[in-house]
Amino acid sequence: MKTYFVVTGIVRNPEGKILLLRKSMDDKVYPGKWSFCSGYVKEFEAGEDSVLREIHEETGLSASIDKPGKVIEIIDEQKKRKWIVACFLCTVRSNGIKLCHENSEYRWVLPNEIHSFDMVPGLEKDLKALGIS
Repeated sequence: MKTYFVVTGIVRNPEGKILLLRKSMDDKVYPGKWSFCSGYVKEFEAGEDSVLREIHEETGLSASIDKPGKVIEIIDEQKKRKWIVACFLCTVRSNGIKLCHENSEYRWVLPNEIHSFDMVPGLEKDLKALGIS
C-alpha cells in the first residue's frame, strides 16, 4: 500500500456555504467523484502554502486560512492507498470560480447537504477534523 501526503481545503463563502468540486472523468484517482479543494504537498512546501496554492489553482479564488484541522489518515483498501491529509478551513470573499482542467463542475452547498453527494472516500474525516459535521 502506497502512502500519499496531501492537503484539503474546506472552502466557505461569505454566506457560509461550502465549495464542492467534481473531479473530471479523466482523473487518475477518483474520476467523477465530488471533493474539496485538495492536492499533493510539494517538497519543502508548508501545508498552509500548499492548501492556498491548490485552492487558487483549482478555482482561481484567493483564500485565507481560518483554522487548521488535525492531520488524519484515510485508508482506501479498494485502491490500495493510504492518504495522510492535513485539513484546513478556509474562507473566500468571492463566488466567482474559474475551474481548472482537474474538475468538471462545482457547487456551493450547506454543510448538511454534503452527504447527498457521491464523495471521494474519507471526507467525513476531513469535516470532523475541523469540527464540521
